[in-house]
Amino acid sequence: MQSHTAYCSACDQDVRVVITDAPTHDGQAPLADAQVVCLDFAARCTGSMCPMFGLPRILMGVRLAQSGLRPDAFDTVSAPCPACDTPVELQMIDDQHVFCPSCGARSKWVKMQVGDHDYVALATVGGE
Repeated sequence: MQSHTAYCSACDQDVRVVITDAPTHDGQAPLADAQVVCLDFAARCTGSMCPMFGLPRILMGVRLAQSGLRPDAFDTVSAPCPACDTPVELQMIDDQHVFCPSCGARSKWVKMQVGDHDYVALATVGGE
């Protein structure tokens, strides 16, 4: 993995990025290519696109969650994953998407308040 620092115009400061290693062998299995992951993805990333890499903001959040490099970067919600039905701490990518660290599914979510209690409604969506 290669680690770099780059200037992000959206948050007006240098951020840490890594380029993941590419697969070391060929094969029939679907292998991920090397990917850029922003280690400083956070709530301040408010645009629809990452200004540094021209990728959708949600994709940068999902890549960080998938990498497992900064699990502390996300707030979590305890709920069964709608894709694998496993009770887990779903990572909140943004106010509309959560990531399941167990199966890797990305799901849409809506937080509703009924009286004094908060409820979370989940609906499965596709991956990146």
